[in-house]
Amino acid sequence: MICFICLFGVLISLTSLGSMRLYGLYLEHRLADVTRRIELISDKNSALEERYSYLLSPSRIYMYAKSELQMQTASEIETVKVSAVPASKTSIAGLTVEDIRNLKGPEGLLSLIVGTANAKD
Repeated sequence: MICFICLFGVLISLTSLGSMRLYGLYLEHRLADVTRRIELISDKNSALEERYSYLLSPSRIYMYAKSELQMQTASEIETVKVSAVPASKTSIAGLTVEDIRNLKGPEGLLSLIVGTANAKD
């Protein structure tokens, strides 16, 4: 009877060990699959970053503007200087910090359409 109990205990141990080994193999397979998918996404991300940098290169933008949009280089360039003394009451360059803080945006229905500018925009 003791031999039968020991044999039964060994069989249960072997079955448990075998099932744990099979579960470990299953987890290894899933880990390999997830790693493969991460590498594929990483490769795709690298290709997209390369294409993005190519599309935003200054020479490509210049050539696109020149050929597709028919833009030309400016021939007469002027410099505008804003004086420190305000020319009128509407001159923003002449406003003090207090005046700028007191400025208000559009009100009413116009505020829904126009909105306000923010440094984060």
